[in-house]
Amino acid sequence: MQIKRVSLERIREEEEISGEDYVAVEEPMHLEICKDNCETFAIIMRTPGNDKELSLGFLYSEGVINGIEDVEKVVQKDKNTVEVWVNRLMKVKTRELIVNSSCGVCGRALLYTISILKSNLKVSKKLIFSLPSILRENQNAFNVTGGLHASALFDASGKLLKIYEDVGRHNAVDKIVGSLLIEKEIPAEKSILLVSGRLGYEIVSKGIKAGIPIIAGISAPTSLAVEIAEEAGVTLIGFLRGDSFNIYSHKERLI
Repeated sequence: MQIKRVSLERIREEEEISGEDYVAVEEPMHLEICKDNCETFAIIMRTPGNDKELSLGFLYSEGVINGIEDVEKVVQKDKNTVEVWVNRLMKVKTRELIVNSSCGVCGRALLYTISILKSNLKVSKKLIFSLPSILRENQNAFNVTGGLHASALFDASGKLLKIYEDVGRHNAVDKIVGSLLIEKEIPAEKSILLVSGRLGYEIVSKGIKAGIPIIAGISAPTSLAVEIAEEAGVTLIGFLRGDSFNIYSHKERLI
């Protein structure tokens, strides 16, 4: 359930009107790692839905699993608890915090380890221009609430492959990555990732680890995002709006 109806008071100058509105749901998900027994790894504030994809994408980004072959099963224990049973445990410290929807510490496993992408993908600038409208048209929950971020994956022809919405930008990307893991499509070396907001380090690092060679955002990148994109061989595109965008690294993929 991504949407909840709430009561409100609308203020129009000196007029007050009672009414209702729809807001995005935000709830904590307890993510447990299980081998012989289960331990809580993190509590993730997220929009419910696609919890399996979110859990796997998050654990992959954190370096807890190296791929879907490390996972025996994923169990939705209850509405807000997910158990991920693994066949081996990586030496990663349990998160002693709640991962909130703005998330300042996501993707820590990649902070000092950057993979170099090898992809011969080339796409036209015209194709890049077409992606935001496709993203916007398919943001179903956002169209109702105005309160959700989205991440979308496209193929080299501009076809929409996957789209996920969440209160957290990073959660939406984790859902993309988790889906790729389930379908054994990592590295996604022929794909384009588009996010609805800014391009922070945590977003770009997740895309890099999934092997995505072109990462674009509607808003601005951060300095660290630009640095790791350049080092990893990723084409980083920001301010993708209307008939313009900025290329911050590896422009050779755009023709």
